[in-house]
Amino acid sequence: MTVPPQLASLARESSLFSTASFHEHMRKKTESTKSIVAMSQEPPESGPRPKAMYENTYQLEPKKKFQAGRVKAIIDEVLEAQLKDEKYDPKSCRQLVKTLSEIIKSKVKDCQYERYKIVCLVTIGQLKEEGLRIASRCVWDPKWDTFATSTYRNKTLFAVASVYGVYLE
Repeated sequence: MTVPPQLASLARESSLFSTASFHEHMRKKTESTKSIVAMSQEPPESGPRPKAMYENTYQLEPKKKFQAGRVKAIIDEVLEAQLKDEKYDPKSCRQLVKTLSEIIKSKVKDCQYERYKIVCLVTIGQLKEEGLRIASRCVWDPKWDTFATSTYRNKTLFAVASVYGVYLE
């Protein structure tokens, strides 16, 4: 491609990272510095991985169904115990949300709902005469999948915790 003389000063030189110039640059760089270490860092050439074979269990329903009432009691207990004397602070609430979520999830997992994927979401906000709406949408089997949610509030903050139990066939 030729550039008109009046636009020659505006023409860009090819970038170091264009495909052709990059490969040429790498070829020149590696010609002079071939070493055992440089060669060992190249990825090994191997074929595709063999597929993992799993045996069918033919289990299409859970042995123990996810009990939303029991999970709601766990959520209420954890939120009450952890937040009763807590004051709202945006910096500390960032870590508190993660901690509450892990505590709730581990207590729900202790109920041993086999083959259920447990998802726990916790939201904490400042209580200041404002409104908030939390919504969620899921694609699931209404026969086996369900959720439990609970709210907590004290003088300075509110918390909403939701736990979803999704059955994995």
